[in-house]
Order: sequence, then C-alpha cells, then structure tokens
Amino acid sequence: MLQDELLTWFRKEQRDLPWRRTYDPYQVWISEIMLQQTQVTTVLPYFERFIAALPTVKALAEVHEDKLLKLWEGLGYYSRARNLQKAARLVVEKHGGVFPQEYEAILALPGIGRYTAGAISSIVFEQNKPIVDGNVIRVLSRLDDFHEDVRKNVPYFWKRAEELLPHGSARNFNQAMMELGALVCTPKSPKCSACPLKASCKALAAGNVELLPNKGPAQAKVKIQVAIAILEKDGKIFIQKRHQKGLMAGLWEFPGGKVEAGESIEEALSREVLEETGLRMKNLCFFMNLQHAYTRYLVDLHCFLAEPIGEVGALTAATEFRWVRPEELKTMAFPAANVKILEKYLKGGFY
Repeated sequence: MLQDELLTWFRKEQRDLPWRRTYDPYQVWISEIMLQQTQVTTVLPYFERFIAALPTVKALAEVHEDKLLKLWEGLGYYSRARNLQKAARLVVEKHGGVFPQEYEAILALPGIGRYTAGAISSIVFEQNKPIVDGNVIRVLSRLDDFHEDVRKNVPYFWKRAEELLPHGSARNFNQAMMELGALVCTPKSPKCSACPLKASCKALAAGNVELLPNKGPAQAKVKIQVAIAILEKDGKIFIQKRHQKGLMAGLWEFPGGKVEAGESIEEALSREVLEETGLRMKNLCFFMNLQHAYTRYLVDLHCFLAEPIGEVGALTAATEFRWVRPEELKTMAFPAANVKILEKYLKGGFY
C-alpha cells in the first residue's frame, strides 16, 4: 500500500530536525512559518537563534519590533515575522499563552492559512488534517501524471492529499510527503530509483517525471535601476525606517530610489534623497554596485557615499530617521541588499 511504503521510508530516512525532537507547538509553528519560501538548510541557523532569543510565545509577544526583525533579517518576507508577533499576542490574550489545539482557532491566527493550520494540527496534535505545499504538489503531480497548470488546480491537490491521508498517522504521513519532495522527488534530477513510491508513480511509468509539475508560464522579471546614498556626518550615518505597510515594512534603509527614464544615476539619487529627506548632498562618491532580485524585479543597485547639506525635513518614504554610529548598524534590521552594502562598508573601515 502506498501509504505504508512511504511511512516505512520516512521512519528510516527522516532528517533530525530540532522541532521534530519534541513536537512542541511553538517550535513547530515557528519552523513552519520560516520554511515558507525558504529551504530547511537555510532555516536551521535562523530557527536555533530565534528560539534561543525568544523561547516562548510570551517572549515573542513582548519583544521589541527592531529585535524581532533583526532576528528575522536575511529570511525575507518580513510580514511573516510581524504576523508571528500578532499571533503570539492573540495566543497570550485569548488562550493564556498556550497554543490552541482546535483547528479553527489555529486557522484564525494572523499569518496562518490552510496549509500552516493543517501542518500544526497534524504534526503537533496528530489530527487528521491534510497539507498541501510545493513539495506535496510536486509529489502528487508526478504520482498522478497530472499535466494541467498546478497553480490553477490547487483544489485538486487538496482533494488528493485528503484521500491519501491515513487516519491515525497524519503526523508522519504529512511530514513524509514533504520530506520525499525535499530529498527524493526534487524539482531537478529527482532520485526516482530511490523513491519508495516508484511502483505507484504514473509519471515515471510514462517517462514524464522531468516535465512535472506544470507551473504555467513563468512571470517575466522587470529590470530597474536604483540608487541609494550612505550619508556621513560627524562620524554618524543617516538611516530611515520604512513605513509599516508594504514591501520590507518597518526595516531600516539608506535613502534613495528608482532611476527614472532620462535621468542619470546621480541625478536620480539627488532627486530621491531630496524628496525623501529634504537633504541635499555634496562630495558624491561611488561606493559599490550590486544586482539582486525580489518579487518580480531584477534590481541594479548603485550605492554612493556623500555628505549631507542642511537639516532633515519632512520624511516622505519613512516613519522616522536616526543618525547612528557605524557600530550601531549591526543591531538594526535592513533589507538584504542593504545588508550586503553594510558588510562591505563596515569591513572597509569607511568611517
């Protein structure tokens, strides 16, 4: 039976992951949120650091946002961290700091959708709830030789996951499906010869494994140029905090923005800094360039060093600003590209 073969394989091959050692609901919850859009190998050091700093729901509920975002720095999708804290505060207020066991109560928490609620319910509390994530979709699309666009057929995979779920073994079965996708039924070069489900795999029999899953047409990336400035005055650096809504909300950053058509990079930077802070600049000096990607954008980022002229006026792209000493920058959370710039800046001793 397919389920028996998978469960036997999982008992032998499952990875030793910290949240699997106790199945503590808080730790499983944190791990599941971190694992959204992020691989296990990347998550592990973040998870260990996060749990060491914030070992309980109460600690997460009470931590200052700057510390929370610093702990999350590098994982991206920062709304996940904010929703974790919102949910933690609700657990403290409504459930006495004890993570709820009821599926509907879990689903009602901020940042938790059907997948995460199902994962916590089944993995922690051993309830018979299916889960569907990218790994599960890949495994099921190959098992069924399913050639339709998977993004348009998510209900199909929820139905199949529920059909296959062996009642009483939801914890291990759900983890086994994800583990199989992560270790064996991988996006590229799947290890079909080592797969416990190879006898049941219709795509393998048809020779279609490498063609699946069908994710539909890829979304084209938009290329943009962005210029930012590290403003230095009296041994301190200017930073500003992004608004609480929108992309990378609440993170600290250097001022600057998008280069518009017809502008030189320097012209764009001068315009953006003036618009955002009221500051003019002098002694503009190129510092570094890097390329990075986020959501649907490919960004060519140009960073300059400069001295400010005048005083900070009304902020248009931030909620607050600070002049900080370089060593203080290490304690604040910045977007990934700014972090790379900071690493070079601090290493080079430009202050």
